[in-house]
Amino acid sequence: MKSIRNDPDAFIGRVLSAGLALDRSMALSTQIYQCLREAIITMALQPNDVIFERAIAEALGVSRTPVREALLQLAREDLVMIAAQSRTFVAPVRREQFVESALIRQVLEIASIRRAAEIVSDAELDQLHDIHEAHRRAVERGNPVAAIRHDNAFHAAVSQSARLPKMQQLVELVRAPIDRVRHITVRDPVVADVTLSQHQQVLDALLRHDPDAAERALRDHLDDAFERQKIAFDANVALFEGTDEPAATTAA
Repeated sequence: MKSIRNDPDAFIGRVLSAGLALDRSMALSTQIYQCLREAIITMALQPNDVIFERAIAEALGVSRTPVREALLQLAREDLVMIAAQSRTFVAPVRREQFVESALIRQVLEIASIRRAAEIVSDAELDQLHDIHEAHRRAVERGNPVAAIRHDNAFHAAVSQSARLPKMQQLVELVRAPIDRVRHITVRDPVVADVTLSQHQQVLDALLRHDPDAAERALRDHLDDAFERQKIAFDANVALFEGTDEPAATTAA
């Protein structure tokens, strides 16, 4: 019986949402890249899952060129691995890669929040409050993917209020291994409630324009999250590192 991870039809069902249509006025490769990246980050596609290049092209009604361009960008981010003359599959999450990403993220975000605490505007504080409430509603509805999206939006808004757009771009790239692990841990409602409480402490410090308190709140939040994520990684190491090799399949 064919494994679901090596079935082109099952693959397309996990990657492309119903009725997805590309905007032909925008770069096709960018849209395909974003779609595949989202599937990998949310663990809809898991380590060692085969990427069916031809199936993507046929499902979207495009040539294989923009699909290949998207896969090359994902390979540069270590999210897929391309085997010459063979196949492409989702890259594993290595423990050392995950740990390094968490450390880099902390350095960047702490620098951002100290500056944000000094210059954040009332309008930006209102935006952070709105994002926080949207995050809370996603948790209450039991929607983990939306919860992480709002969680990330909260952190991004902090960096934006620090007027450091390049730093936020770096965080977005480096956070990929962390987010792949988080899509396992976030399904625990206790974890979600703890995250909301910690975000509230960050927001309270920003409201007071207190850089030291903001740094402490963020550092405590990131340290606590990292400890929980390490436990989750170790409990699911076979999943993240892709130790179960996919079965042989036809050319993608």
